[in-house]
Amino acid sequence: MADYTWIHQLAEVLNQRAFSSVVFLTDSHVDSLYSSYCAELQSQVSCPMWKIVVPAGESSKSLSQVERVCTELLQLDCDRKACMVNFGGGMISDLGGFIASVYKRGIAFVNYPTTLMAMLDASIGGKTGVNLSQAKNMIGLVRQPLQVIGPDLSLLQTLPQEAILSGFGEMIKCALIGMPALFDALEQLDVVEEAAIQRVWVEQCAMLKQEVVREDPEDYSYRHILNFGHTIGHAIESWRLATEQPIPHGVAVAEGIFYETALSHRHGSLSAEEMSRIQRLIRKFYPPLDLQEGIGQILSYIQYDKKNHADKINFTLLDAIGVARPDCLLDWQYCADCLSSQGQ
Repeated sequence: MADYTWIHQLAEVLNQRAFSSVVFLTDSHVDSLYSSYCAELQSQVSCPMWKIVVPAGESSKSLSQVERVCTELLQLDCDRKACMVNFGGGMISDLGGFIASVYKRGIAFVNYPTTLMAMLDASIGGKTGVNLSQAKNMIGLVRQPLQVIGPDLSLLQTLPQEAILSGFGEMIKCALIGMPALFDALEQLDVVEEAAIQRVWVEQCAMLKQEVVREDPEDYSYRHILNFGHTIGHAIESWRLATEQPIPHGVAVAEGIFYETALSHRHGSLSAEEMSRIQRLIRKFYPPLDLQEGIGQILSYIQYDKKNHADKINFTLLDAIGVARPDCLLDWQYCADCLSSQGQ
């Protein structure tokens, strides 16, 4: 039986504003599971409401989908007082936030995350965007949602195991950059599944990200600590997408954490003991990916990372578990050597 608790809260948020209309944006997979959520919301909002469904999957984070959805908004006669509700995982948060930011130079949007990944990360902080070819998030901007609904942990019950593992990769990252006690707790887990994820962990990770974003909302410096594991992780994700062997974002981030932990030890102050603890936790739940055939492509994606500066690769490194240091500029060759040695 559907739990509409958070839908009721969303309706209250929407009815407090004089919106001319509400557009419920979701993907085909989420819509097949939770079409009743849209119907329930429609019964509670006081303005006209429509639903737009995009194909599930990372390929929908594209300019072609932006054009398609914006055209549909125009056909629905949505004006600048409309509000978009992004109901889905990280792809929907990124795509919907970007569309809401550019349609008629900006309409309000609310994020209602349905995956662990989106609850911890993608729905928070205002980063929106789409991919350019296979390069992750090359086109986008920072614009804050009106509100983030949840976390509605009841939605995790329908997630496949790989989606839970994807969100768990971001949870490990949060622990490493600012919550050492959480890392200690994660080390004690024997399995990663929906029943093992504690609400307090999700809320703490979301709070950490919110605090970092408040410190640096436009992502110029301190907010870069949130990118730990992502410089290499995004490149791995882009490579696998280009070779038509896509992997979940958080799985790629977990692999990126493995390698960027090694860089933190070799070119920073992370101890060998703590490097071993981190890499042991990663390998406990994520089998190693064979990167050797793709190293050239992975490195080329890393060279186009948005954070790079003065021909250097811009990494966030760890000084210790729970202590991150942003904007560490390393030569390209250091990264190549680390990948070639499988992060050992």
